[in-house]
Amino acid sequence: MHTVRKTPLVLVCLALLSPASLCAAPMSKNQIEQQLIGKTLLSKRNGISVRLLFSDDKTVQMKALIMSASGTWAYRDNGLCMNLTSGPKKGETCMEFEDLGDGKYRNSEGMILTVK
Repeated sequence: MHTVRKTPLVLVCLALLSPASLCAAPMSKNQIEQQLIGKTLLSKRNGISVRLLFSDDKTVQMKALIMSASGTWAYRDNGLCMNLTSGPKKGETCMEFEDLGDGKYRNSEGMILTVK
């Protein structure tokens, strides 16, 4: 007869996955506010550098070599939603963030963002 042990998810993540941030909880509203809002965030999408700024006045600006977009943002649950009113991807997109350390963050779309 075999006994089945239940291992907490955190221990499974630490043991099986590297880095441990793959199992990290989403950042809270307070963490997002302190670490991301008002900061220039840099990323790459399809090989193109993207600059993103969630301003204190609840506006968002996105700039890349071949395009730009702007709109507004608001907190929602454990993340934020941006509603772009200009640019190629108009409409609302919601995302959560994970703190990867060293000024790097991953959003729920898989983009790695670096605070400049």
